[in-house]
Amino acid sequence: MSKGRILQKWSRRERANRRKKGVKEVVKKRNRLIALVLLFSLIFSLAAFAEEGHFVKVTAYDVNIRSGPDTETTVIGTANFGDSFEVISTMNDWYQVRVGKDAFGWIHASLVKAGTRFAAPNPTIEVVEANDVQVNVRGGASTSYEIVTTIRPGTRYPLLQRSGDWIQIRLPDERTGWVASWLVTTSENKAKSTAKSEQMQATVIADELNVRQEPALGATVLGTLQQNELVAVQEERKDGWTEIEYDGRIGYVASEYIRLPGHSILQAESRPVEAGLAQVIVKEQVNLRTGPGTNFPVLVSGRAGSQFAVTAKSGAWLQVQIDSEKKAWVASWLTEVQGSLDGVPEVHGSLDSGLRGKTVVLDAGHGGFDVGAVGRQSGVFEKDLNLALARTLYNKLLTTGARVVMTRDDDSFVSLDDRVQIAEREQADLFVSLHYNTHADANISGSMTFYYSENGADHQLARQAQQELVASLGLPDLGARFGDYYVLRENRVTSILVETAFLTNQQDEWSAKEAGHQELAAEGLFRAIVSNLQEQRE
Repeated sequence: MSKGRILQKWSRRERANRRKKGVKEVVKKRNRLIALVLLFSLIFSLAAFAEEGHFVKVTAYDVNIRSGPDTETTVIGTANFGDSFEVISTMNDWYQVRVGKDAFGWIHASLVKAGTRFAAPNPTIEVVEANDVQVNVRGGASTSYEIVTTIRPGTRYPLLQRSGDWIQIRLPDERTGWVASWLVTTSENKAKSTAKSEQMQATVIADELNVRQEPALGATVLGTLQQNELVAVQEERKDGWTEIEYDGRIGYVASEYIRLPGHSILQAESRPVEAGLAQVIVKEQVNLRTGPGTNFPVLVSGRAGSQFAVTAKSGAWLQVQIDSEKKAWVASWLTEVQGSLDGVPEVHGSLDSGLRGKTVVLDAGHGGFDVGAVGRQSGVFEKDLNLALARTLYNKLLTTGARVVMTRDDDSFVSLDDRVQIAEREQADLFVSLHYNTHADANISGSMTFYYSENGADHQLARQAQQELVASLGLPDLGARFGDYYVLRENRVTSILVETAFLTNQQDEWSAKEAGHQELAAEGLFRAIVSNLQEQRE
């Protein structure tokens, strides 16, 4: 073969090889491009997913929830098949999820399924409780570190991590500290789940029903439901609101406007009326309210034909006795009055008292895993007494026309910062934190009230609250005094912290458990709050 033919043949082969190589390079570049597109699509879709407040559902068993987006980070809890969580953010192939009111963790994307309408129960979190009367909490995992505070039996703290014989915990004021493992007991704390295995459904009976972010008329509206629409009920509450699942999150609707299977609207039944007392007969189904006006919350519904004794009147509104303990208000033009109203006491403005437009935030101390003090004799938890007192005071304040907000109205943990944020977000006029006290000396008894500003409005409120509380309960007066508490120090709202009685004193403890005590304490604080707000008006 000639030299020219050899070169020509080599040239054709070289061009063919170059074409093949070029095709391979194009394919490689195309694959890289596709991979990048898929990666960015995943990243952007995950980011958008998190921004829209979606949820993930666990698709495996015993899934670890970690403190960071890496398998080397601390395990802070576990989740099981079917558990669901709200997505907060994403990083690589990890989801950051909400595992409690103020707690977050990370779950790998391969172990969950994304969705938009999952309810979000909390996982099991380990908690720590002191064994002895007082356990030191230190700044590090050794006795060489400074003591930052102490913890007592009866209160449980979230376990964050372990280091040898030491355990790191989260304190109620959001600080962290270390305790010796041999001085504490660890256990699992299953938070209340919003998912139910047999979830109830209710039917909307109003033409249009607002779903609110919180159980309050002034709360943000998340959306609306139409008549005959079905909703998934999470919890039937006792304050006239029902917790539902709405668009993948928790919302609240007025209970009077939905009907559960086998349930009718909550109604007040007719009651026997003593001879000589004025009574009303309801002409049509009406709302019975907490105060004399349509701006007051509905307590129950009155069935047409129901009869009730009249106990007071205010303008065109009548107060009626709906059971052995409760009273409510009804518009007189919707009733037929039998008997004379001449002897019925007239309420002259006391139900408004100049408080309309004012906002009071009631803070039931502790809650959830943080039980607070524990009764020395009965073992009663402070958190339960705080909530009972807050609810009683809440009902009283509603009758004034004031707007009343609770930092918690169930057994849930709310951080100190969140409590302050609620007061500031609601633009509250007053913030009242309710507690019960303890002391090493079991003979110590009485009430005390704390303020932060020596010459501020909170000092005046504290003096008023202390005076009225002592007058109402008859306990020793331990005075209004300065207190460096987070909810007072960091709060721009006029704020006080009330220590109603001592759970370490036998007499105080047993009386604190009685409904009569709650009523007296609430009445005293009610008078102080009304007086203070009236002074603000003047």
